[in-house]
Amino acid sequence: MKLIFLLWIGWLLAAAPVQAADSPPRLQAPLVADEDLQGHLDYLDQRLVLGQFAAMDSLLETLAVGQREYLLYQLLTGLKRLVTPSPELHAWVRDQAAKAPQWLVEGEVDGFLVQLPAYDFPAEARLVLSRWQQLAWQDNYRQLLAQDSFDFKQLYYSRNPELARQQQALLAVLDSQPTPILRRESRRLAALNLFLPDNQLLLHLIERTGDPALYQKLWRQPVDHDSLTALHTINRFYRGQEASDLLISASRHDRLLLPALHQLSRLSPLPDTARQYLLAELGKQQYSGLVAGLLLQMDEPRLLAQLADRLTHQERRHGTSVMRPDTGTPDGRPGL
Repeated sequence: MKLIFLLWIGWLLAAAPVQAADSPPRLQAPLVADEDLQGHLDYLDQRLVLGQFAAMDSLLETLAVGQREYLLYQLLTGLKRLVTPSPELHAWVRDQAAKAPQWLVEGEVDGFLVQLPAYDFPAEARLVLSRWQQLAWQDNYRQLLAQDSFDFKQLYYSRNPELARQQQALLAVLDSQPTPILRRESRRLAALNLFLPDNQLLLHLIERTGDPALYQKLWRQPVDHDSLTALHTINRFYRGQEASDLLISASRHDRLLLPALHQLSRLSPLPDTARQYLLAELGKQQYSGLVAGLLLQMDEPRLLAQLADRLTHQERRHGTSVMRPDTGTPDGRPGL
């Protein structure tokens, strides 16, 4: 009997509908009937190519709401592949983005039944406009870089409402630029006192040029994931003293100190400046244990000898302070 009960519970669990948290809302009603929709769509595509938007609107007005919005959704989805829209097409898509869908159906969101657009064509129109804007920015930045007239300050100012999207376009363009242009722009960026909302641009150029001035600029920025990623690129571009200088500079930022010390301890051979810096850090109580552990892992006999001397000196000083008697009375006689 118990076995039958368990099997019954398992069947119920298996039969229960499961909806992923990130799945789209489930529509509870059938969508438009297929009444020559393909024929209408072919006609609209032809008018679209010819730029006959009035003819398109005339046909759409004669259709039922559901059919009209379905066809608009299909048309706009196809426009995402278009790279260079005409001004007239751009204006027509902008008009669609300003509309509100009228055909609503019952759908489920997080277990609740709500009214949803069956075909959210204004949202598709906004996506198309956003893509076209990205492509326009990219084309503009590409031309400016080729003409050696790009100005970072045109994008990077604190009140720029489009900064995040414009930076996305710029990074996409930088991906395809030759190394000489990237190095030129890196030098310019490093010399600017500029508002940067994050460290994406600095990391993007550092990964492609290894410009030391950009590293120094990055260390002065608030630390984020890109800062740590950039820290680990140092050994791709630099060895010895140059790497040591960059890592020591990074370690002066509290949130970069520990990863910078770890990388510094892996330099081989260890430059004298790095050796002295690590020994100096050993005297700081907060990190002395970590630094001592790093030093012990290094194959540096001279450094290990200095570490032993430093620890012996500290132990003697500590022992002397412990053994010194404390009578609780002042050394001199109190005055009368």
